[in-house]
Formats: sequence, C-alpha cells, structure tokens
Amino acid sequence: MKRIIILIAAVAFAAVSCSKNESAGTAGSQAIAFQAQAGVSTKAPAITGTTFPVTETFSVYAWTAATLTEYFMNNVTVAFDNGGTADDTSDDTWKPQGETFYWPKDATVDFIAYYPTGIEGITVKENEIKFEGVDVKTLQKDIMYSDKAVGFSNNVDLVSDAVSAYNGVPIIFRHAISKVKILAELTYNYKKEEDGTETEWTVKVNSASLSGLYTKGNCTMTLADASNPGIIGWNKPDGGVWEVTGATSSVTGLSNTTVVPGKEYTAIEELFVMPQALSAGVQKITLNLTITTKRNGVDFLSETFEKSADIYIASLDAWEINHSYTYKIMLSPTSSNGNGGNPYADPNDPSSSVDPSNPDLSDAIITFDPAVDGWEGIDVVATINL
Repeated sequence: MKRIIILIAAVAFAAVSCSKNESAGTAGSQAIAFQAQAGVSTKAPAITGTTFPVTETFSVYAWTAATLTEYFMNNVTVAFDNGGTADDTSDDTWKPQGETFYWPKDATVDFIAYYPTGIEGITVKENEIKFEGVDVKTLQKDIMYSDKAVGFSNNVDLVSDAVSAYNGVPIIFRHAISKVKILAELTYNYKKEEDGTETEWTVKVNSASLSGLYTKGNCTMTLADASNPGIIGWNKPDGGVWEVTGATSSVTGLSNTTVVPGKEYTAIEELFVMPQALSAGVQKITLNLTITTKRNGVDFLSETFEKSADIYIASLDAWEINHSYTYKIMLSPTSSNGNGGNPYADPNDPSSSVDPSNPDLSDAIITFDPAVDGWEGIDVVATINL
C-alpha cells in the first residue's frame, strides 16, 4: 500500500484590528480607545485576513489599582467608529459603546477582552478567565480571549499591518478552541495487470460523518507572571484541552458524490470543536461508500459498505486550544477489490473463490494523512489504516 504524505506546515496566528484615540491630550482628558490583534478563522462570522473586521465587536473588562474589587469597565462592548466618513480614516476609532471612558490621571489601567460579544458562560476576573458550560458546536463561532494589558496609562501607537495604524490599548486575542476539517481524495481508479486485464473503479461517497465529538465543557485560564507592566499571557489547562461536561455528538458532511483522482473533496467542512483528548473508540470518521468495478469494460461487481476509523493516533492524541487540524483521507481501491484477493476470480464461474453475495472487503483500504496547519506552529504527520 502506497502512503502519500501531505504535510501542511503550521503558521503562527496573525490578524490585526486596531483603533485610534478620539482626541489628543494628557492623562485624565484622553478618551480610551483600543486596537485588537487576533488569531482568527475563516468560519462564520467571517473573520479573515490580517485585520479584525470592522463589522464585529468585542467586550472588555478593566481595573485600576483603586477598583480591584470592582470593574473600571464591566463587560463593555467595543465597536469600530469611522467618525461618520468612510473616505476619511483620520477619525477611525475602536471605542466603547454607550459611554466614553477617560484615562485616570494618577492610576494605570489593566484590560482583558473576549470575543464574541455577550457569549454566555464566560467569567472574567483580574487573574482568571473561565468558560463554563459553553457548547462549542451550537455556538460555532471563534471563541477568543485576550492577553492581559497591564499597567497602561494612555493610548499607544502600534503599526500592526501595512494597512492600518491606530492609537489604542493593545488587545491581543488568542483562540480558546480548536478547528477540524477532513478532506478526501481518490488515489487512482484504473489499473492494468501484467496479463492485460484492465480494472476500472467508480467510487461514490454516499455519506461522511464525524462522531464521538465532545461539544460542551469548561476551561479555566490563569494569569502568568504579571509583576511587570505590558502584555501578559495566560496559563492554559493541562494538556491544552477543556474539561468535558456533556455527551458526545456528531456532524455529517459529503454525500452522494462520485470522486475522481486528482481532485480534493471536503468530507467534513471546517468546524469549531471543543479542545479535547482523543481516545480510541470515541472520536471516529465514518464513510459509506459504493464501489463499482468493471473488468475489461464489463460490469463486474458493485458493493456498498461502511468503513470507520478512530481519529486517535499515538502521535496526535488531542485537539488542543489554538490549533487547527486538517485530516486527509486517501481512498485507495485495489485490483482485487471485493473478490477475496484473487484478481482473476469470476463471480459467474461456480469454481471461482468469490461469492458475489458476500464479497471480501478486507482490501478496500482507506488511509488517513492528518496534518496540522494550526494557529500555533506545529508539524504532525501520521497515517491511519482502516
């Protein structure tokens, strides 16, 4: 069996959204504005490219030394404001909605943000971010949390990409969840034996499903060392996965599709998943296939069957926070497909070793080639044999 390795090198997350201060001034008179950098995804809502889209909002909590027991900003929605003129970007600002906040004269401010705005089940404290009972499958949005911006007393300049340059509190988002996508490709559909026998296969994917997914759980991030001002990261939970609190679920994908060599098909569309440990016998990919065989131009055999395989492999035993996983299924029909390993067996010949009503499907092989093109840099290559 030929193994085809496709390695997708991971790319460190990068995407930027920015803000500009409303007015110049000294501490105490300058309005607080924001700039947000995010590792973002392509799933709805569409957050792509290198900028946080101006059509989206995020939420902010803030504290000063005098307000550690209460919020300086309490779950405040931040939105983009172009100053009323789309052509003139000089007044473009990311600012709190409903109320203007000014920098204190004699105190610094700490900030934490999250996305999407108003998500249920999130609790933000000065040294902790907690997600509780969040159903990632139902939400299907890119859940993100920001590093903590510690000890700021004014808006700062940050030219984050070649397009936008704003003033504001730097808000750097991290992905709290994972992404998974499953592709499929047919390796070949024709073979000629040494004796001149020609075999041709038609392969149809009747259905594809990904099952055993944990979709609901809890996750707690604790603040790393914050003894100095700046951008402070968070400690992820052990293993980079969430605590499971709900039952498993499944999703369906590709259906009623005849596949041909040289073309890549999406078996399961990219979806957000709860970061979770993978276990043998739990998370599975299942394909229902119909393979029709022609021998020397004559219909020989048609068989419909189902094949499943564990997603778990030793070198890839978890879907971790802030990672995107792409699996590739290589469909490989064989010259003996369904005839017990004898390429010359004839179902019309009583002396043949084949019982057409009970074909041997042991050599209808599907292989997996998972790779990680994660939001964080990582390279993984592995094969799963069905």
